[in-house]
Amino acid sequence: MKFLTAFLFLIVVCSAPQVNAQTANPSIVLIYEGIGEDTDRGFIEMAKTGAEKARRELKIDYQEYTIAAKEKRSDVFERFAKKGANLIIALGFQNVSAVLAIADEYPNTKFTVIDGMIPPLFSNVQSVVFRDNEGAFLVGVIAAMHSRTQKIGFIGGMDVPIIRDFAYGYTQGAQHINPDIIVYRDMIGKTKDAWNKPEKAAELAEQQIDQGVDIIFAAAGGSGMGMLEKVATFPDVYSIGVDTNQNATFPGSVLTSLVKRVDKAVFQAISQVSDRSWQPGIKYMGIKEGALDYAVDVHNKNTLRKDAIDEAERTKDLILQGIIKVDNYRPQ
Repeated sequence: MKFLTAFLFLIVVCSAPQVNAQTANPSIVLIYEGIGEDTDRGFIEMAKTGAEKARRELKIDYQEYTIAAKEKRSDVFERFAKKGANLIIALGFQNVSAVLAIADEYPNTKFTVIDGMIPPLFSNVQSVVFRDNEGAFLVGVIAAMHSRTQKIGFIGGMDVPIIRDFAYGYTQGAQHINPDIIVYRDMIGKTKDAWNKPEKAAELAEQQIDQGVDIIFAAAGGSGMGMLEKVATFPDVYSIGVDTNQNATFPGSVLTSLVKRVDKAVFQAISQVSDRSWQPGIKYMGIKEGALDYAVDVHNKNTLRKDAIDEAERTKDLILQGIIKVDNYRPQ
């Protein structure tokens, strides 16, 4: 099965500044590139959830646009900026160069880049950066609490710093519980198709399980579904979902999910432009902002132990108090 790559472009095209968001009906275009289904059951799905919330609560409609395989990304950005877009939301680190190239040329267009950082040098550019390592730390704690073998695994999609940050936080969290725990880490590839290789994720998961791993966390976009499906075929082995709550995909097999509130970032970008509270610069979203957390629901309530939940909650409080400091991955 093919799933969309985790590269998503949200282009929000608004008319002149609106006085009342409830009566306004600006044109919003949701743009993403990829192949296969119209969702990855994760990153893209969360972004669409945010746009849908804006439609429902703010009465702001949107339409979708898919970037063709041979279409140049920067041309898409410039096309909508030329049409007078009030806000362009670009989700993904890969959009940084495109925004940098045209931001000065279109000062009346606001750009929000989610999961990509641009220095705060522009009056019309906002970066939304998730503290992914904080959320990964929490699920690392849970993994270490549940692992019988004290061997856990991580599978990343494209080998880039943001995904290594997930792996870094996950390892830190597990080692917070047991400094001697073994963490196996694999990346699917170095090109963007790494987000859309569920078969490769399944292969890597099986290799880790063969080495004694009994819990695997993947941050791999659509590829991660291959890991979830493979783990579900093994008794006493559990997976950890990412981005959206994936507990229901394989109930009883998915230990928990690291929910990353991309929907919140998308909704805030739309609503802040609508009410004129949008600000340029760098905006961080982590545990404190309610943007990263582990999921507990009817699908994993009998799998996730209470002592693991209690420990994760204690850890969350210590992170909020600054007693536990979660480090970032730093390229060598």
